[in-house]
Formats: sequence, structure tokens, C-alpha cells
Amino acid sequence: MRLFSWSGRFPGWRGNARIGMTAVLVVGLVMVGSTDAARADSLQQLMEQVGPEYAKAYASPFIHTFGPNQNSNLYSTANIPFGKLVFGFGVKVMGTYMNEEDQSFRKVVQIDDLGVLDPDNPDLDGVSGTAVMSGPTIFGSTADEDIGQIDFYSNGVYLGSVDGITGFWETRWAPLFAPEAYIGGILGFKFTLRYLPTMSVGDLENITYMGYGLQWSASGLLDNFPVDLMVGFFSTKLDVENTQGLGQDKLFDSEANSYFVAVSKSWPALTVYGGYALEDSKMDVSYYYEDENFPALTQQVNFSVDGRQESRFTAGVTLDVLVDLNLEAGFGDLTTYSAGVMLGF
Repeated sequence: MRLFSWSGRFPGWRGNARIGMTAVLVVGLVMVGSTDAARADSLQQLMEQVGPEYAKAYASPFIHTFGPNQNSNLYSTANIPFGKLVFGFGVKVMGTYMNEEDQSFRKVVQIDDLGVLDPDNPDLDGVSGTAVMSGPTIFGSTADEDIGQIDFYSNGVYLGSVDGITGFWETRWAPLFAPEAYIGGILGFKFTLRYLPTMSVGDLENITYMGYGLQWSASGLLDNFPVDLMVGFFSTKLDVENTQGLGQDKLFDSEANSYFVAVSKSWPALTVYGGYALEDSKMDVSYYYEDENFPALTQQVNFSVDGRQESRFTAGVTLDVLVDLNLEAGFGDLTTYSAGVMLGF
């Protein structure tokens, strides 16, 4: 492990080393115990090696894509009967396409006065410190040579660096799938439920997913209107259990909400639809970071990140041939593509 690599000899080098270590304590940065630790077997094991500032930058693309995914493919038509009971079930599959810059990050954290952390050390009084973090994000390179890094500076003087972590899954696609069921047809209302029993997917353990929504169509009141009109909302939660067993129940606790209006035009076996939505999403991250080499850095990490996307336009098409098959694209800060197969009665 490369803990500090000195690029030269500076006056008062012990004080400078203390500054660098204190800067790590302030911002909760990464301290990796060994090279093997950087090649962790699961996402949680990777996250457990970093403090909150590094983790926010590392995990943000993961957080930003889950909101658009959860808010996708919420409808495939704006037509809901007024006096005919309908119900159905099927599955929806979504994928958000990320920008290339979402696969890496660079973050600078400034510490104004390190002296407040150790009043007994005069070398720290009034001294500012800077930590420059860079490397792959959760969706970035998994190669060992592309491991992240944190460089430390004080008053423009380079102090040293420590290793970060590699990416977890090198891709620009973030997928999600969800079973779905609906019932409706009374006065133009339809209730939709998405649910997954607790399960493990790859290296993510004990995932719980549930979403519900309500839609209302004005089609029964507008018989001669050229298109069908609908309004609705949908709310979803996706949780990933924390398996450390140290008091944190959830590694990721995600929530997303969408409020939308939609229109559609139907022909035999074909419906074209579109809509506009206001949406929000948020993910809370919680785990315990323990540093065996520097026990003072051990801490409970808790932080929240709001989703990037606040609105979207949706365009889609539904084919009704034995089953309802719909294809959809959502355009906002990120682009999400989705498909659904529903058997309705």
C-alpha cells in the first residue's frame, strides 16, 4: 500500500505529515488497508473502504440513474375505461444511459483551518489543507491500474497520496426490472403496483423493491375528443440491505416520485402515447467505515444524495397482439429506454 509518497524534503516534515493525516480525518476520506482490499468481492465491501466525501462522488452516478429508472414506463396508454373492470400483470424493463463523464470523478475538498482539530499542535494553527480526489466511479474502470487516488496539499505544497478504490461495474448502462400488476376501470381510475420480494442480484444482497401509483383518465367524459387524456402519480422505494450487522439496516435506501400528464391516440392493435412528468428521487447511504491502521478515522458514514433529474418528456408505442408490448424513451437530464410486456383482461 502506498500511504504517503514524498516528492521532496520540506522543513517541518513531521508537521506536514500530521496536517495530511488530520485532513483525512476532517473530510472522512479513504484509507485502504491493502491492495487486496481494493479488489473487494462486493459493492458493499468497496463502499466500506471509503469515507463520505469519496463515497458521494464515487456512488453518485448509481444514485442518479436509479431515479430515472424507477420513474420509467409508468403507463402505456392514456385510455382507462369508466365502467368496465380491467386488470393485468406483466414485467417492465428499464435502462438509463449515462454520459461518459459519469464513469470518472474529480473532487477537491478544502479545509480552512486544521488547527481547530488539534489545539496542542502549533504547526496546524491557521494552516489550510486540500484533498484532491480522483478516479473511477462505481460505473468506471475496474482495472487495477485505474484505481482511485487522493492527493494532499497544504498551502500549495504536495504532502503525499493514498490509494482509493476501483470501479465496480464498467458500463454506461444502468438497468432495472420490475414485475407489475394493475386493476382499474371504475370512473376512469387505475391502481398500479410494482413489487419484488427480497432477493439478491449479483453482488447486491437483499434487495427490496415496491412501487405504487394511481392514474385517472378523462376519456369517459370526452367521448368526441381526438386523443385520450390522463393524469397520475407514482412512488417507488428500492432498498439494499446493509450486511455489516453493526446497526445500519440499509446500505442504500432509495425513493423516487413522479407526477405526470399523458396523451395517447389508439388504432386497432396500436397506440401511440406521450407525456410530461415532474419527478424527484433521493438515496440515503449508510455503512460503517473501519480503518485498522488509523483507528481515529473509524466512523459511521451516513449521507444523502438527491437525484439529478427533475423532469422528463416521454414518447412510446404500444402493440396489442395477444399481449400488450410497449417500447418507450424518456428524455430528461438522462435518457432512459424501457419496454414492457403486459397480459390484460
